[in-house]
Amino acid sequence: MTLRTAATFALFILSTPAASLPAPTAGFADLVQNNVPSVVRITTTKVDAPWASAIQAAFSPQAKPTPRGKTISGEGSGVIVSSDGYILTNHHVVDNAVKITVELYDDRALPAKLIAADPATDLAVLRVDATQLKAITFGNSAKLRVGEAVLAIGNPFGVGTTVTSGIISAMSASRVGIPGDEDYIQTDAAINPGNSGGPLLNTAGELIGINTAIISPSGGSSGIGFALPSNVAYRVMTELIETGQVSRGYLGVGMQPMTTSLTEALGLARPGGAIITDVAPESPAARAGVKKGDVILGMNGRVIRDFDRLRLYIAEARPGATVELRVHRDGHEQTLQATLAARPSAPAIDAPEISGELLTGAAIAELTSQNRQEFGISPDVNGLVVAAVDPDGASAEAGLQSGDVIVFANRHAVLDLASLEKALTDAKTTVLEVNRRGTALYLAVPK
Repeated sequence: MTLRTAATFALFILSTPAASLPAPTAGFADLVQNNVPSVVRITTTKVDAPWASAIQAAFSPQAKPTPRGKTISGEGSGVIVSSDGYILTNHHVVDNAVKITVELYDDRALPAKLIAADPATDLAVLRVDATQLKAITFGNSAKLRVGEAVLAIGNPFGVGTTVTSGIISAMSASRVGIPGDEDYIQTDAAINPGNSGGPLLNTAGELIGINTAIISPSGGSSGIGFALPSNVAYRVMTELIETGQVSRGYLGVGMQPMTTSLTEALGLARPGGAIITDVAPESPAARAGVKKGDVILGMNGRVIRDFDRLRLYIAEARPGATVELRVHRDGHEQTLQATLAARPSAPAIDAPEISGELLTGAAIAELTSQNRQEFGISPDVNGLVVAAVDPDGASAEAGLQSGDVIVFANRHAVLDLASLEKALTDAKTTVLEVNRRGTALYLAVPK
């Protein structure tokens, strides 16, 4: 009886007219269709060298430089932010890239130029030579609420454009192990390797975050992903395009979190704030009267929940801005006024002066202690190092290799780029004496 009843039911379902079945719902299909053309795939060729960006700048966008050592292929996602070719992505997607290619939705593959990057927010701005591109619409991330539905679009694992959905599972996530100065949007929408730099969208189809990182024991999505809020991304992007860098406030203090025991010992009513462990001489904090042992409880009327919050508020403020600090000292609260300075720049990488114009298809760099170590060049060898070659170029065809040291050009000693340029003649070919791992070689290389 049971079998017959089930069979009869199955027959009824199969014979039901299609018109009586529920109509399929469109879901997010229209939203996706409208925004996928604004998402790009980014592929890179990278080199494990701190001055790889100098190599990239020395080559034309069409060249394929092959620096000495390990060459790495990478990929990620990006989002078109202007119709004339500006693209926003993660800094880690293009960091140390000597070649960047952007693949558009219509299958065009275009060489991209790195305009500027901000490691502190893990953002980078690229540009391609194209017009009439479909730019994404920015949303207001300040209005987001936990529980809102979101979509992540990107190129995970290189399988092509993929869309995942989820909700915002937390806001203001700062203690997530991501270096930098900003809070993040936490989402359970699947974000996998290759999604980095792609957009997180709300149900209005607006960009509300740039997918940046995940927490994952396995390397794939485990339901905890992080996106940089769109308001932060827009501000950083604008500064990178206009000035090439991002200005951040600097107070000049060292600080640590407040613990329960410190809260009780210092007589504070509730946990929170940041205790000052050091004050830099002549810093804005020193001039404002901040002292070691002070606990900063508020800034410009905002409560400091923890030291991460104070760090973020200072970084968000513009250099030159005057801020009001609510400070607990010796059992009493007081207010101090501090005028922020610009955050000191990180020490510059020992990037050599480099040129890609003197020899066809080769990037030539002046020797430094750093690239001597990288290329294994003896201290008693002087000249110019071949930092990279285009494998399809004339210099590679002539036998020039990355790591070669140019000692003489047309019988003239070569000590710097200026001396190489002076040694070049109007002849189509230059005779070089190079030192390759201690052995002298002569090569006829196109100018």
